[in-house]
Amino acid sequence: MSETSKKTNWTSLWFSNYIQFFGGVQMSIFFTSMWPYLLKLDPKAQLSFFGVVLASFSVGQAIGAPIFGWWSQKSEKFRPPITAGLLMCLIGNLIYGFLPNIKFMEPQYAMLMTRIVIGFGCGNLAALRAYVAACSTSEDRNKAVSYSFGSLVFGMLIGPALQSAFAFIGNGTTLFSCIVLDCYTSPAFFLFFMIILTIILVFYLFDDENFVGVMTSSGNSGEENNIELPNFDKLPAFLCIFLWFLMQIVVVDMESLCTVFTIAMYNWTSKEAIIYNGYIETLACGVIVVQYFLIGSTRIGKIDKRITISIGLFFFAVFYLALLPWPFYTGKLSYNPNVTDGACTYSWCQFVPRVPLAVYLFVYIICCGIAFPYVGSSIGTLFTQILGPRQQGMMQGVYAFFGSVGRCLTPLICTFLFNISGYTWISVMVLCIILIAGLGTILLWKRIVPMRIIEKNGSEFGYDNDIEIEIDDKEKEETTKF
Repeated sequence: MSETSKKTNWTSLWFSNYIQFFGGVQMSIFFTSMWPYLLKLDPKAQLSFFGVVLASFSVGQAIGAPIFGWWSQKSEKFRPPITAGLLMCLIGNLIYGFLPNIKFMEPQYAMLMTRIVIGFGCGNLAALRAYVAACSTSEDRNKAVSYSFGSLVFGMLIGPALQSAFAFIGNGTTLFSCIVLDCYTSPAFFLFFMIILTIILVFYLFDDENFVGVMTSSGNSGEENNIELPNFDKLPAFLCIFLWFLMQIVVVDMESLCTVFTIAMYNWTSKEAIIYNGYIETLACGVIVVQYFLIGSTRIGKIDKRITISIGLFFFAVFYLALLPWPFYTGKLSYNPNVTDGACTYSWCQFVPRVPLAVYLFVYIICCGIAFPYVGSSIGTLFTQILGPRQQGMMQGVYAFFGSVGRCLTPLICTFLFNISGYTWISVMVLCIILIAGLGTILLWKRIVPMRIIEKNGSEFGYDNDIEIEIDDKEKEETTKF
C-alpha cells in the first residue's frame, strides 16, 4: 500500500472508542454504590470482603486481556474477540441486576462472580488497543491513541457520575414480581441494553480489514522484503507498562475509596456520598475531556511525550501530598464508632485531621484532571510507537494484564491501609511508586522514543511527532534525536 493511499478509517476507530468508553464505565460505575448495595443484600458484609469484590473485576480482566490479545494477533481479526468480550459483559451485568433474586448462594459471592465475568469480558480492551495501533497511520497515531485512551479513562471516571444519575430512583420498585429496579440495579440493566445495541453495531460499523498501521513483509511501500522491522526496545516498553500500572492504582484508589473517605471526612451519608461524588467526578471528567481534546487536536499533542508524562506524575504527587495529615490541617473529624452512616467510625479518626473540602475538591478535579490525560495519552502513544508497526495484540494484552494486576491489588491493599490509617499510608505508598516511575523516566529518557525502521538499502525511518520521515545515511550520522 502506498503512502498516499493509506488512510485511517475514523468511523471504525470512533466506534472502537465508544466500546472502550463503555469498558471504562463498567470498570467504575458500581464503585460508589457497590458497598451500600452489598450491605443491602447482606447487612453482615465486611469491608475487607468488599475489597475482594472490588479486586475481582481486575482478576477477570487480567485473565481475559492476554487471551483476547493473543486471539486477535493469531487470527489477525478483531471483531470476534471484541464481540465475545461484549457477550461476557452482557451476561455479567444481567446477573448483577438480578442479585436480589439469587437465593442459592451468598449475595457477596454472587456479586464476586458477576464482577469476575464482567472483568473477563472487558479484557477485550487488549484487542481494542491493538486495533487502534493497527488501523491508524503514523500521521494519525497521536490523535487516534489520545482519543482511544481518553475514551477509556473518560468512561472510568464518568462511571460514578452515571451511577449518581440513578440515585433519584432510591429504593425503586419491583416489576413483574421479580425485577428489582432500584438505584443499585438500574445501572446494570441500562448497561445490559446498551451492550445489546453495541453488539449489533459491531457488525455494521467495525472495519476488520483496514490494517494501515501494520507493516507486512512487503513493507508499506509495496516493495517486497525491503523493510527490516527490528525487535522493540524492551526496557522503555516495560516502563510504559509500569506507568499504566501506576495509573490504574490511582484510578482504583480514588474511585473505590471516595465514598468511604468522604463519609469519614465530611460526615456525608451514603446517599449524599454517592450524589456528591458523582458531581465531583463529573467536574473532573469535564477537565479530562478538555485535556484529551487539546492533546488530540492542538499543538499540545506535539509536546515531547516524556515531558507530558513528567508533568502528569507531578500532579499525581500533588494529589497524594494534599491527602497527608499535615499539622496545618486544623479541622477535627467527628469520631463516633457506634453509628453506621454519616460519621467517622475508624479508630484513626481520633487523631487524623480533616482534609479541607476545598483542598480535596481542587486536587481531585484540577490536579487529577490534568494528570490522567497527560500520563494516559502519552504512554499509550509511546507504547504503540515503541512496539512499531506490527501486530500488537499480545503485547497490548500484557499491557492490559499489568493494569489489571494494579486494579486487583489496589482495593485489597488500600482498604486494609484505610482501615488502619485513613489515607496516610496509602498516600505514602503511592508517592513511593510515583517516585520510582519518575526516576525510571529520567534514567530511560533517551530510550523512550519511537522505533527506528530500517530499509535494507541502509535508509532509516522514524517517527517525529507522528510524522513519518526518512533519514538518509549522511543525516543519520548527524542526527541524535532518534
